[in-house]
Amino acid sequence: MKVGIVTDSTADMPVDFYERHNVTMVPLVVRFGEEIHKDWVDLIPDEFYKKMRSSDALPKTSQPSVGDFATAYEKLAKDGCERIISIHISSRLSGTIQSARAACQVFKDIPVTLIDSELTAIVLGRIVEELANARDTGASFEEMISLAEDCRRSGRILFVVDTLKYLELGGRIGKAQALLGSLLSVKPILHLEEGIVAPRAKVKGAKKAKRELITLVKEEIEARRDKKNAKLMIAYTDNPEMVTELKSLIDEAGIEYDDLRTGQIGAVIGTYVGPGTYAIGIL
Repeated sequence: MKVGIVTDSTADMPVDFYERHNVTMVPLVVRFGEEIHKDWVDLIPDEFYKKMRSSDALPKTSQPSVGDFATAYEKLAKDGCERIISIHISSRLSGTIQSARAACQVFKDIPVTLIDSELTAIVLGRIVEELANARDTGASFEEMISLAEDCRRSGRILFVVDTLKYLELGGRIGKAQALLGSLLSVKPILHLEEGIVAPRAKVKGAKKAKRELITLVKEEIEARRDKKNAKLMIAYTDNPEMVTELKSLIDEAGIEYDDLRTGQIGAVIGTYVGPGTYAIGIL
C-alpha cells in the first residue's frame, strides 16, 4: 500500500527535508503588517528573527486553509497513494488540525488518518522522519500508525524562553500564566503538557537554567526502560551558539542517547517563544 505523509511547517524542517523524505508539508502563514509570508517557504528563520527584533509590532500567524489541505490530499491521491497519514502541531496550540479535519469532509478520494501529535517544532519533525523511514523500509500502514502513537506518547520538548512576553501576547502562555510577574532574574523552564505550554521548573539566572534543563532531560531519559535508545534534538532561535553549549552539557552529564540532531525554530513557533529561546526535544 502506498502511504502519503502530510505535516505542517511547525515541524521546523527545511524545505529540502520534505523533498528528500517524500513528505508533503502544508505551511502556516506569518504576517508582518501587510507582508504575508509562508513559514519556511519564503521566510526562513534567520530573516524572521531579524524582522522580529526590529519590529515594534508582534507578527501574526494563521493556520493553513481547508483548501490548502484538500489540495495536498488530492495531489497525493493523484500520485497513487492509497492512504494518507496527516500529523500536526498540538491542537491546543493551533487550529491547523481543525483545517485538516474540515478538508477531510470535502476530500473523499482516499482515507486520511489525522494525528494530533500534542507536540511541535523539531520533535514533530523527528516523528515525521521516523514515519517516512518506516514507510520506506516496508512498514505497513498499521505499523506506521502504531509508531506515530508511540512517538506521540514518548515525545517531550523542554524549552527556556528569554521572556514570557511573546507567549503572553500571542495567547499561548497556557499554564505558564502563573509565572508572570516573576523577577527578571528568574528563568522559567517550560514544556508541553498534554499539548499545552506549562511550567516545569524555574531557576535564577541563565547559566542555572541551562544546567537545570539538562538535569530534567536526564531525568526524563532515566525514567524510560529503553533509555539507551533516546533520540535527542537541540533547537535554537537566533542563538546558534546554544547548540555547542548544550551538547557539551549533555555529554558532561553522561546522558546516553542513540543520536542527536539540531535545528532552528521557525517563524510560527518563534512568534510565540521569541528570540533567545532554546529547546531540547526527546523521543
